Parts: sequence; structure tokens; C-alpha cells
Amino acid sequence: MNLEQLLTQWNDLIPTLQALNVAYLGVTTGIFETLHTQGKLSIESLEEKTGIESEYLKRFCMAAYAFDFLDKTETLYSLAPMGQLFVDENTKQKTLPAVFQSVFYPLMTSQILKFAKTGAHLHTFPPFEDPGVFPWIWAMMEHKFSSLFLNEVLPKIPFIEEIDRQRGVVVDIGCGNGWLLRNLAKRFTKLKGIGIDVSREGVEQAQSLSAGQKERLQFIFADFFACSLPPKVSLFIFSRTLHHLWTEKSRLVEKLAAHLESDSKVLVWEPLWPEKLDYLKQEKMKPIAFQNLHENVEGNRLLEANEIEGFLKACGLSVQKFLLENGLDAIFIGTKD
Repeated sequence: MNLEQLLTQWNDLIPTLQALNVAYLGVTTGIFETLHTQGKLSIESLEEKTGIESEYLKRFCMAAYAFDFLDKTETLYSLAPMGQLFVDENTKQKTLPAVFQSVFYPLMTSQILKFAKTGAHLHTFPPFEDPGVFPWIWAMMEHKFSSLFLNEVLPKIPFIEEIDRQRGVVVDIGCGNGWLLRNLAKRFTKLKGIGIDVSREGVEQAQSLSAGQKERLQFIFADFFACSLPPKVSLFIFSRTLHHLWTEKSRLVEKLAAHLESDSKVLVWEPLWPEKLDYLKQEKMKPIAFQNLHENVEGNRLLEANEIEGFLKACGLSVQKFLLENGLDAIFIGTKD
């Protein structure tokens, strides 16, 4: 590809990024949802219902109209078919991750620039300082990974049915907004879940979203190492979170080993770092290279498969590994010998 072709390719991407940014505003301000539920509205009615200042609202509506997210009839705006994709229950799991990532990735890049010369890290998640985006990082994680969990991970852990029959306890370490445990609780009516996270915002969102499941689901704002666990845990889950705890690997092995019973299991779901650098040249692997770059903001790195297997074996577990269809993620199931 020559320079002119490369510039054309890059410039062709810019309107797409602009459209995703407009969609992000439509979702996070509630404008899309308001039009979805209320139908056609004037700028004055939209201002009253969303609290968005009139001039910003007018300009947003014009931009959303330009990008085919809104339709306009005389003085009334309504949600166009393309805008419906971001609020419809059947489509938003597919559309929202791209919308959120279009905003989150530039924020991550600015953090890399901030810390690159000092080597400093920001040991929080999300790893940026804008509180306005905090609620949406969890929504992005849920919409991006819940279908993958239900379609590919869940079928590979049939033992969850026995855990449910025995009213066992599942502990989700780094639970975020609790999406994984909430999904389990909907499908299995007897098991109990405990989610633990160091993000207050994530735990508060989890508690709110699980209000109807309080008897079975508990979400705790705490450091896992300082958190008391029930006498018996049937399943520990690390859903793309083990690499966040890797610098404390020895303590993690010690804590898990002390709480693993003869029939306990550990499920680890991680994006895998390739064994050879050349693998990163594959198109599907490029997101892994970018993720590993921005993980350093938090002082983390992605893990190789043999590292995860070694960790589980150090806990006294035998290991099964399953590669997911995307070719990027794998799950590891640790079982007591």
C-alpha cells in the first residue's frame, strides 16, 4: 500500500469515528432512549426531558440528523432506524461496544502519553480520571462480553448445573457491574453469587442492577485479599481479571489454595498474549497488541497460556484449556485432583 492509498484509508475512517462519537453522546445523554420511548419530540420537549441545554441539544440533533441517527419532520425529531440500533434490546449488545470504545480508546491513549516518560501507573479501573465515563465503561464490558460468555464460555462449564443443584456459591473476582453473576442467576435459580471489586462505581452499579436478586447475589466493594469468604466456595471466577492481579500472584495462590475444597473449581477467562511476536501481525491479533499497550497504564500485562496454566497448577489444580472462536481469548478450568 502506497502513501496515497494509506491516507485515503485513514481519511475514510474519520467520518465513521465522528458518527460513533455522535452516537456515544446520544446514548450517554439519554437523548436516544428518550426519543425511543417518547416518539417525536420538539427541541423544547427534549430539553425538558433530558436536561440538555438548548443550544447543545440543537447542534447535537443536527449532527445526529446528518449521520442518519435522527429523522426530522417539521419541528419534531424522532429516532431513525439507525439510531434505534443503539437502544433496541436485540441489537444494542452488538452496537454499543464500538460506540463506547470510540471514546474510551482516545482517553486511554492520553493516559499513556501522560505516564510514558515517568513510567508511572494509575492503579484504578477505569484507568482515566473523567468521572463522566465511569458508568459507561461497565456497560461497554457487559455488552461486549455477555454474549460471548453465554454462547461460548457457559457451554464449556456444564458443572455449573451441579453447583446450582447443590445451592453452591460462585465468587466473581473483579466483578465490575456484576453482569456475569446476574446472567448466571437468571439461568440457574438456586446458586448464590458473591462479586468483589475495588471499583466503588462498579459495585454500586452491580447492587442497583441486581436489586431483584438480593437474596442470592451480594456485591462487595473490597480488595479480594482483605475480603472474608464463606466457608465453602464451589467456583471462583476470574473473568478477564487475572492479569490485573498478576503482580500479587503469590498471595493469590495462597488465598485460593486455602479456600479450595475437594470439589471446588476455578474458571479463568483471559485474552492470551501470543508465544511469538510475529503472531501480532495477524489482523485478528492487533487488538491484543493495543490492549497490552494500554494495560501498562494500570501496571498490568497480558498473560501467556503457560503462565495461566502454571498459576492454576500452583493452586493444586489440574487444568483444562479451551480456545474461544475469536482466537484471542481462552478459558482455563482448574479442578482439584
